[in-house]
Amino acid sequence: MNNRKLKSNKKAISPIIATLLLIAIAVVASLVVYAWVMGYIGYQTNNAGNSIAIQSVNFSGGKITDIYVQNMGTTTVTLDGNVYINGAQYTASAGSGALSAGKTSDLQVSYPVTSGQMYTVKVTTTSGTYSQITQQAP
Repeated sequence: MNNRKLKSNKKAISPIIATLLLIAIAVVASLVVYAWVMGYIGYQTNNAGNSIAIQSVNFSGGKITDIYVQNMGTTTVTLDGNVYINGAQYTASAGSGALSAGKTSDLQVSYPVTSGQMYTVKVTTTSGTYSQITQQAP
């Protein structure tokens, strides 16, 4: 009998406190989502003016010798000198550095190629912007 009395005296949380807890959880969750979205939008806004495009890849003497990159954005970008050919990283011997809006740079590399094979060339900037092109070696 005593055990039954204890069970009947247990009370649940009041409806007012339950409602307040749900509102607090919803507010905290919305603040977390807001902070994430604002951070993402801020990152994308900073990179909006950065845009590069590989205009052409020069094959000469059985090698990739020059990669012409143009700044298509509205701000100056910095080419980091890294060139990725079929996923492997190479460092350009010349042409890296600051590139003003609308200007073109000649990244010089010396990568041996096989005639008729496809090569994917990717150029990156220090801010993470990149351009990629796939061409067949002559």
